[in-house]
Amino acid sequence: MNPFTNPWIEIPLAILGVLTLLRLARLRSALRSLIGPFSLAALALTVVSVSFAGRLPEQGWLAVAILVPFVMLFVRLAVLGFQGLFRRSQGQAPPALLASVVAVVLYGIAASTIAHTAFGVQLTPFLATSAVVGAVVGLALQDTLGNLFTGIALSMDEPFLIGDWVRIGESEGCIEQVSWRATRLRTWYGDMLTIPNIEVSKRTVLNYSRPATPHSRLLHVGLGFQVPPSTVFAALERALGEVRGLPAEPRPVVRLIGYRDFVMEYEIRYFVSSYEDYQRVESEILRLLWYDLHRSGIEIPFPIRTVYLHTVPPQAEARVSVVERLERSLRDIDLFRPLSDAERRTAAASFKRHHYARGERIIVEGEPGNSFFVIDTGEVEVFKNVGGALRPIARLHEGQFFGEMALLTGAERAATVMAATDADMFAIDKAGFHGVLVANPGVAVDISRILAERQGALTNAVIDVTERFDGGLAPTLKDDLLKRIRGYFGL
Repeated sequence: MNPFTNPWIEIPLAILGVLTLLRLARLRSALRSLIGPFSLAALALTVVSVSFAGRLPEQGWLAVAILVPFVMLFVRLAVLGFQGLFRRSQGQAPPALLASVVAVVLYGIAASTIAHTAFGVQLTPFLATSAVVGAVVGLALQDTLGNLFTGIALSMDEPFLIGDWVRIGESEGCIEQVSWRATRLRTWYGDMLTIPNIEVSKRTVLNYSRPATPHSRLLHVGLGFQVPPSTVFAALERALGEVRGLPAEPRPVVRLIGYRDFVMEYEIRYFVSSYEDYQRVESEILRLLWYDLHRSGIEIPFPIRTVYLHTVPPQAEARVSVVERLERSLRDIDLFRPLSDAERRTAAASFKRHHYARGERIIVEGEPGNSFFVIDTGEVEVFKNVGGALRPIARLHEGQFFGEMALLTGAERAATVMAATDADMFAIDKAGFHGVLVANPGVAVDISRILAERQGALTNAVIDVTERFDGGLAPTLKDDLLKRIRGYFGL
């Protein structure tokens, strides 16, 4: 160590150095690890200058106590330099375990040098003895050392990083830590699973998080032979379009993959942006598939070995009750009031009952359509696109209806309607309503008047779109709608 004999210069310089390091550590957090060793080294340098005239004391242990802060500072500077070089060459920070190994090696070299310099310890006999001791210790700790060196190899090879979802052998979870001895996983159940590093090296490692592209999953669905594959494809793709959480690209893919004992098996390949989301997304796919398949009349068959028993009379009674509810609802709807009881019964026979899941879109603003809906159970919410955002304008419940403009004129949907709860709908399309108008063409006049009132209500964004519109209507609106109805149905 160079002699320093003027403490009045050294003390201010040491204080200035500490303050400068504190300032730099605020800008770069990596320098925070140097604050402690640098402060102790500055203190040790001041003690040497004041008490020992700038020279190391002759007492061995006192000299060691003064050198320790400088050793710590040197090692931490060397580790920071190693991390910087590794990051520059590899494009990322080195594994924490590898940085720890570098620090341990440097501390070992420093300790050996101090022991030789301060206490005159001869290292040659020690190394010869340590070879024998090392052999004995190595045999006794071969598993521990195996885990250590395997951990270093894993850190260098990087088959996974902290936060990756992996499968190691039969174990699956998120990497929480890679230590000297073991790798720790957080399982799907929130438990911590510890696997010795040497066991990790012996097992197959499947990393679900790399490469960092959307992760692909497969889902198999078995449906009956009586349903044409094109119908199934349309139903599955329609349901997948309603699932939230799927990336825009790549899109899900549906394939027919084989004929089984009692079903045709379809494969759905879908993608998730993050592997841990797949259980939630898969549950949502299965939930929406049930509703869409049910609405499309596609049955999810039971195995042929299962005896499926059902009683006809209760279902028939329930069917009668549903029809009665529909007829009662039609009597309260303006559009159907001009019809006679017989005509309403004819129209009711053309309605089909559909199930919708909460959050599922029933109609979409701007899309074509020709169906009219009456709510049997549940609630729906009506939205208008205002400035590129959907604004809720109404909430409809049992007995209320929507979609009359598309049914009667073939117009594009004027609003988006989503199921606010699980909901059952009665729906009739142009073909079903055609017979009613052909049998009684005069009904179109009354319907055009009612339709004009409701069109005015929607145009003015009344909070309840089922409420009669009392504002003034353009003189030609009713006549224009009547003309469109007659043209649409060929009257």
